[in-house]
Amino acid sequence: MINVRKLTAILMTTVFSYHQLSFAQKVENTGNASIVTYEKDYFAQYNSVTLLDMLQIIPGVNEILDKNRNQYNYEEGGEQSDRGFGSSGDQILIDGKRLAGKANNINNTLGRISAESVEKIELIRGVAEGLDVQSQGLVINITRVAGTSASSTFWKVAGKYFFDHDVKPTFLVSHSGSADALDYTFSVERKTGGYNFTRDEQFFNGSGVKTADQLIDGGFGFKGWVFNTNLGYTFADGGVLRINGLYEPGDYDGADIRDKTSDALRPDTWNYNGDWEKWEVGGDYTRSLGSLGQFKALFVLNGGGEDNATNRLSGSGAKQFQYNTETITRYTNEKILRASITTPIASDQSLEWGGEVAINKEGGAFLNIERDADADPFLTTIDDHVDIKENRYEIFAHHTYNISSNMVVQSSLTTEFSKIIADNLNFGLDQAQRNTSFTYLKPRINLRYDVTDRDQLRLTAEKKVSQLDFRNFVTSFNPMSEILEVGNTTIRPEKIWEFSATYEHRFANDGGSIEIEGFYHDFKDHITKIDFSEYENFSGQSITAADFFSLSNMAGFDTLRDSIEFGSKSGNVDSATSYGVKLRSSIRLGFIGVPQAVIGLGYTYEKKETTDQFTLLKRTFDRHSDHTFTFNFRHDITDFKLSYGFNGEVKSDRGAYDINYYWPINPGVELTAFGEYNVFDGIKLRVEFENIINRRRNSTFIGYSNHTRFNDSWGRTEKLAKNPTEVTVSLQGTF
Repeated sequence: MINVRKLTAILMTTVFSYHQLSFAQKVENTGNASIVTYEKDYFAQYNSVTLLDMLQIIPGVNEILDKNRNQYNYEEGGEQSDRGFGSSGDQILIDGKRLAGKANNINNTLGRISAESVEKIELIRGVAEGLDVQSQGLVINITRVAGTSASSTFWKVAGKYFFDHDVKPTFLVSHSGSADALDYTFSVERKTGGYNFTRDEQFFNGSGVKTADQLIDGGFGFKGWVFNTNLGYTFADGGVLRINGLYEPGDYDGADIRDKTSDALRPDTWNYNGDWEKWEVGGDYTRSLGSLGQFKALFVLNGGGEDNATNRLSGSGAKQFQYNTETITRYTNEKILRASITTPIASDQSLEWGGEVAINKEGGAFLNIERDADADPFLTTIDDHVDIKENRYEIFAHHTYNISSNMVVQSSLTTEFSKIIADNLNFGLDQAQRNTSFTYLKPRINLRYDVTDRDQLRLTAEKKVSQLDFRNFVTSFNPMSEILEVGNTTIRPEKIWEFSATYEHRFANDGGSIEIEGFYHDFKDHITKIDFSEYENFSGQSITAADFFSLSNMAGFDTLRDSIEFGSKSGNVDSATSYGVKLRSSIRLGFIGVPQAVIGLGYTYEKKETTDQFTLLKRTFDRHSDHTFTFNFRHDITDFKLSYGFNGEVKSDRGAYDINYYWPINPGVELTAFGEYNVFDGIKLRVEFENIINRRRNSTFIGYSNHTRFNDSWGRTEKLAKNPTEVTVSLQGTF
C-alpha cells in the first residue's frame, strides 16, 4: 500500500522545487494596450505539439476553449448558434479571420494544426479595428508562419475506457504543407464514442407512499468518419482565398434497460439506432481595393440529415413483445454569403459596410405507432411533418473611431429582413402554412478605455435577435421527462437588449488577469413553455385561461376540468429579464515560486426572471442555475517535459417547469483531470479522467394530474443519475 505521507511529500517537493524559475517571458506590448503578443519563442520550453497545446498554456484562454466545447449543450443551458455569420462568432481567429464554417468546429481545427507552423498568438481585449468579428471581451488571433515550403503530418491515436464497460478507439491523421502560393491541410479521423449511465428511481403516490423502485441501465455508442480539408491560395495581386471542406457520416445504437418492480412484464427495453450525414464547404476571400479599402467575403454551403428509431419492448424471453416504435427524420441545408469593404475615412477612423444573405431549409418528421398487446396491430398516434424555409438578408455598417491612444469606440447598425415559411402536415390530412416576415434593427456600441497599460474598462450595449431552433417546430418525445412535446411553427425569434460593463486588470510579467463584469439583459418574445389548452365554459364555448380558472369555485367545475385536454408547447411570452455579475481570474503562481503553474477561478451570478405561464408566478428560466463556479489548474514541469492539471464546474440547483410537472434538479459536480508527458520531441502521451465524481444529478419529479395550478399531484419520483468514470489514453505527434 502506498504511504500517503510519502506520496504527499513527493508531490509537494515536485511542485515547490521550481521556485527559482523566472516568470514566463514578458509578453510584447505592441503600443496598443489592448493587444498582448506571445511570440513563438515563448512556447519553446513547453514542448507543444499542436496549436491547441499552445493555447492551453496561456492564462485566460481555457474559458474560451471550454465555451466552444459547451456551446450546444442545451440541457446545461448552452447557447444556440448565431444567425448566419453575423458580426460576432468564434473568439479564435487564424491570420485575422474566423473559420468560414458552421459545422466545422474551431477547437477540432486547432488540434490538427502543428505548433511548428505558428508564428505568434495575440490576445486582443476590447474594441480593435480590422478584426473579422466584433469583440466579445477577448479575441485570440493566431498568425501562422508564411513563406515556408515545409510539410508536416500530425497523428493521434486514442482509446477511451468507460469503467465497467468497454473501450472506444479513435485515430486521426492530418497532413499540412505548402507549394508556392498554395497552403493545404488534409485530415481523416475515425471517431467512436458514447456514454453509459445508471439511474435509480423511487416512485411515491400523492399520499407519499412508496409504490415502486426502478433501475435504468443505459448505454449509447456511435462511430463515424470525419474528412476535412483546408486550402489557402495567395494570388499575385495580394488577394487570399481559403477553402474549408467537411464530410462526416456516422451511425449509432444503444439501449436502456428499465426494470420497474410494479410492472407486470419486466423489464422494459428501449432500443435506439440511427445514422447521420453532414457536409460543408466554406471559404473566404480578401484583397486590397487600393484607396477604397479592404474587401472580404465569406460563404458557406452545408447540409445533412439524420434518421433515428426507438423501439420499446416489454418483458423478456418468449413473453417479450414490442409495444411502441418512434421514428424521427431531420434534414438541414444552409447557404450563406457575406461580403464587406473596410475603408479608412480618416487617420483615426474606419468604416466597414456590407451585406449578408442566408437561405436555410430544414425539415423534420415524427412518427409514433403503438399497441397494447402482441396480437394487436400497430396504430399511428402521431404523424407530424414540418418543412421550413427561412430567407434572411441583412445590411450593416461598423464604424471604428480611435478617439485617443487609450480610447476606442465602435458603433454598428444592422438591419435584418427575414421570412419564414413553415408547412405543417399532421396525420396526412390537414396542411397549414405559416408565412411570416420580420424586420429588425440591431444597433451596437462598444467602448474600450485603457485606464493604464494593464487596466481596461469596456462598455457594451447591443440588441440581438436569436436564431430559432427549428426542432421546436416538430413534435418530439423527451426521454428525460418521458413526455411528448408538441411542435409549434408560430414561434418568433427572441429579441434581447444586452448591456454590460467590464473592468479588467492584467498582472505584470505574464502573471495573468482578473476581471469583473456586470450585465443586464432585457428579453422580448422570450421563448419558453406556454399553455395551449383549449378552454371551454359550461356551455362549451371557447374562453380564455383566466376566465376558465375564474369558474373554479362553481358547482360542476370538477367535471368541466376533467373534460379539458391540458397541453403545453414552446412559444413566446412578452418579456423577461436577466441580470448579474461575472468574476473571472487566471493567475500564474509565480508569487509563490511556481511560475509555470496557472490557476483559474470563475463565478457567475445570473438571475433570470420570467412569468410562469401556468401558475402566473415569477420564476427563473427553465433549467437555469443562478450560481456557477468554475475552476481550473495547470502545471507545466518543463524540465521533466511533464504537465498535469484539473478543471471543474459547480452549479446551484435548477428546475424544469411545465403544465403538468415541476422538476427541481441538483446537478453533480463536474471534475476532470489530466496528465501529459512528452515521450520524445514532437510525441506526447496524455491521460485524461472524466466524470471523476460520477454522480450526474439527483432530482425530484413532481407530477400533476392535469394542471400545476390545481396543485393536484399524483405523486413524485426521486431520481439519482450516475455516469461511470471515463479514462482516455492518447498518443500524438508530428513528423
